[in-house]
Amino acid sequence: MPAKAKYLSSGWTRFSKVMAAIFGAYFATILAHLAIASKVPNDTPVLLTSTYSAFLVWCGLMVMIYMIEKAWISWAILLTVILLSLVLIFI
Repeated sequence: MPAKAKYLSSGWTRFSKVMAAIFGAYFATILAHLAIASKVPNDTPVLLTSTYSAFLVWCGLMVMIYMIEKAWISWAILLTVILLSLVLIFI
């Protein structure tokens, strides 16, 4: 039985969510880890553990993106995390 049309998203919404899940979540994850590493006096442990924790955070952000109904809200959250991380890196 096919799904009701009102529950299906458009092609652009799906494309935007896929791009947000893959690229936006990746950049947000990496920049958040770099922001943490830039504020810790000994950044070597942070960078070593980011190998494992970055994958978990990236997967968590991807799940979060698909739980949010609208793609623009997902992008707004990701861009907020990215901008805050950039501010923390360069301060």
